[in-house]
Amino acid sequence: MSSSQIYSNPAAASWTCQYETNIQLAQDFHKRLPGYHPSPFVPLPEVAKELGLKAVFVKDESSRLGLPAFKILGASWGTFRAIAEQGGLPLDSTLETIAEAARKSNTTLFAATEGNHGRAVARMGKILGVTTRIFMSRFADDESVKKIESEGVHVVVIAGDYDAAVAKASEEAAKDSGGLLIQDNAFEGYEQIPAWIVEGYSTLLVEVEEQLAAQGLKATMMVTPIGVGSLGHAVVAHCKSDSRQVAVLTVEPETAACLHHNLKAGKWTTIETSATIMNGMNCGTVSPISWPVFQKGVDASVIVSDLECHHAVQYLQAHGLNAGPCGAASLAALRKTSTHGRSDLNLDADAVVILLSTEGARGYSVP
Repeated sequence: MSSSQIYSNPAAASWTCQYETNIQLAQDFHKRLPGYHPSPFVPLPEVAKELGLKAVFVKDESSRLGLPAFKILGASWGTFRAIAEQGGLPLDSTLETIAEAARKSNTTLFAATEGNHGRAVARMGKILGVTTRIFMSRFADDESVKKIESEGVHVVVIAGDYDAAVAKASEEAAKDSGGLLIQDNAFEGYEQIPAWIVEGYSTLLVEVEEQLAAQGLKATMMVTPIGVGSLGHAVVAHCKSDSRQVAVLTVEPETAACLHHNLKAGKWTTIETSATIMNGMNCGTVSPISWPVFQKGVDASVIVSDLECHHAVQYLQAHGLNAGPCGAASLAALRKTSTHGRSDLNLDADAVVILLSTEGARGYSVP
């Protein structure tokens, strides 16, 4: 493997995250949402044997609360917390109470997206009965636009990239007297709601731990896709807190590897991106609230090509997993990394590896 395609940080193995948040609140909230149940946890014994590992599991987020991605966990909690904060409401409030407060204050939800986050925010708008406006970059495909609009919202596709779509959503929200930006990446002056969205993903990680414990196992590594970094932030915080010391491997597309470039450069910066089949990861800027956690807590970062990702999609789908490119990227990353850095990452006969498959199958141009 080219040295340009992998970054490792041996110091991350001993770094501890002080994760000072009550994640039980988010779990209790998610359990109150209609249709909640833990997402499937699927073993891949053939992959484990192929790579010489004890076990490999896929956390399959292809159907989470009726949507084909994990994003609703963060978007729902972020929206709930934001409306509760505005109205001074307790965090055990019912959805009906939050919906009434949102309508009384003429709340309109705004978000920018490459696909799944926007649909999740739109679904929360539908659940609460409030207007939602979604902005997408020039890389938006017709299928993603139609799926978001199926939630009863209007999507605006702009001429710029994802970062420009975020700026536009923020600008429009500020103009609206009831505007509420529900964005999963932070920027100057906008940190609280993205932090709540990170919290929302803790539910997924607690499920993983419980599903492993039921088999008498503990994870030694978790592989997570990276877009702006909210899920990855939650993964690192979970894996490096409470004495878990689970290794974290992150994966990004070759054409949009903002975290990878930042880690190698040792500084936070924005990069130019181009199209990829991993649409939801086509982001040029890591969320600034997540960057310090990544810099200290990511054990390894790998970039994968669209072709490598496509092969992983084919494998997972052939084995009964409803995975799209962003979800299959985790398998592509594990395979790519398994022949390098084994001593740093303990990818050996005792390794128990969790692959986060973050989205369900969808159409894309085969590379």
